[in-house]
Amino acid sequence: MARLIENVVGHVQSIDQLHSLIESKRWPHAMLFVGPSGIGKKKLALAFAQMLICKESSEACGVCGPCLRIEKQQSESLIFIQPDPEMARKAIKVDEVREVMHSLSLSSIGSSRVVIIDQAETMNDQASNALLKTLEEPFENVYFILIGEDIHSFLPTIRSRTQVMRFSTLSENDLKKIKPQRPSWSYLSSRGRVDQLELLTSKEGLEKREEALLYFEQFCDDPLFLLAPDWKIAFKDRAQAQFNIKCWMQIVRDLLVLKTQAQQFVLNTDQVARLKKLYQIQTKKLHRLAEVLLQSEMALKGNAEPLLVFENLWVKYARMD
Repeated sequence: MARLIENVVGHVQSIDQLHSLIESKRWPHAMLFVGPSGIGKKKLALAFAQMLICKESSEACGVCGPCLRIEKQQSESLIFIQPDPEMARKAIKVDEVREVMHSLSLSSIGSSRVVIIDQAETMNDQASNALLKTLEEPFENVYFILIGEDIHSFLPTIRSRTQVMRFSTLSENDLKKIKPQRPSWSYLSSRGRVDQLELLTSKEGLEKREEALLYFEQFCDDPLFLLAPDWKIAFKDRAQAQFNIKCWMQIVRDLLVLKTQAQQFVLNTDQVARLKKLYQIQTKKLHRLAEVLLQSEMALKGNAEPLLVFENLWVKYARMD
């Protein structure tokens, strides 16, 4: 049995809505799934591609040839586009989109075909415009499912020609169903995302988290932190810098929660004793630090140099009253 929808955890309302579209035979030619990474948007897109392509049932029978090929992502009726994982900076280029559109134009009209574009926000402007032409004049029986994290990262013209479906993070119980027997703090710290849960509980992730906590303590306590050479090694890599920022934001959040005596809402429950050692940081300063960390996170998502971002962060923190 290979009904992919049975493997989707959570998102009950979204699944019901998609079921209704299929049952009413009003499935739009293009949909945009938006929400945080690691919550199952791609899995759900594949499940509904299976329903659209299955020849036996609108709910996907799970046993016919088309259903089995969709499960293995080897179907001639399914086209999957995503950024090259080997690229330093993720991007879907115009040539990839044009190649797909050309192949669709040559295909014979008949059974349904589904095009899934994962991390669709990484399409450059040329690629987005090439896709837009097809969305304006869609092929018969061709359905597009675009997957992304932020609705605002898509061109307004793309958004206006797709049916947008927003997805929220998973519940703690959902995470436990997907990845059981992980440390209790990790389900809270991952904030409803399977990718973050896997990262935080991996050997490498645990080491990185400990390193981030150590550097945060030094950042707050050592007036000569900026002159120390060690931190530059850990913050030079963009991905590592982004991981550290996320950890620091959670630490600041937990410190603010602890100051209100609401320990039950702390995310890093295994670090409470350690966090209490930072009680001397004033609440006002923590709020300002949280704002600067958010600014730093946005800068890292752009083209800002990680080391310069952290140098600027420390200077702003040092000047806080």
